[in-house]
Amino acid sequence: MNNKIDYKKIILMTVATMGILAIAVLAPNVLQVLKPFLKKKKRYNLKYYLNQKAQKLVRDGLLQIESKNGKQYVSLTEKGERKLNHYRVTEKNKTKWDGKWRVVIFDVWENTRYKRDFLRNEIKNFGFIQLQRSVWIYPYECAEFIELLKTDLSFGKNIRYMIVDKLDHDENLRKSFML
Repeated sequence: MNNKIDYKKIILMTVATMGILAIAVLAPNVLQVLKPFLKKKKRYNLKYYLNQKAQKLVRDGLLQIESKNGKQYVSLTEKGERKLNHYRVTEKNKTKWDGKWRVVIFDVWENTRYKRDFLRNEIKNFGFIQLQRSVWIYPYECAEFIELLKTDLSFGKNIRYMIVDKLDHDENLRKSFML
């Protein structure tokens, strides 16, 4: 199991759960969520670190800071909400394999190379394995994730999602996915 803490996800989820959140309140709420993971960390170092992470999320356009009545508040941007939806979709529990393969194929023009590279990185990070050049495979349900990518990238029919009942020579894939 991966013990790495995803501070970005925790901060976004905290802000989403609490709604518009005063910046001074952000650190204690995030610290409360992280408490089980923080055995030997010094509290003041972590507050500084979380503040730096939150500032990076602002720079990345995932959070926005607003001033009201002399206090600063942080809230999710539209881009932040999309990122949070991405986290939620990718975290859906991977139950027992149903014996079907999920295959994604795409055909993206050269003039949108950056979108193609982004798509490739996202599906790879999700856990897909490359079967051929623009063909990727995954054993669990992920239609919602693919729809999210199609929407975010405005690809429409350039990305195809298939559920395959039988795939010959899939022994290595089964090993890779530990099925």
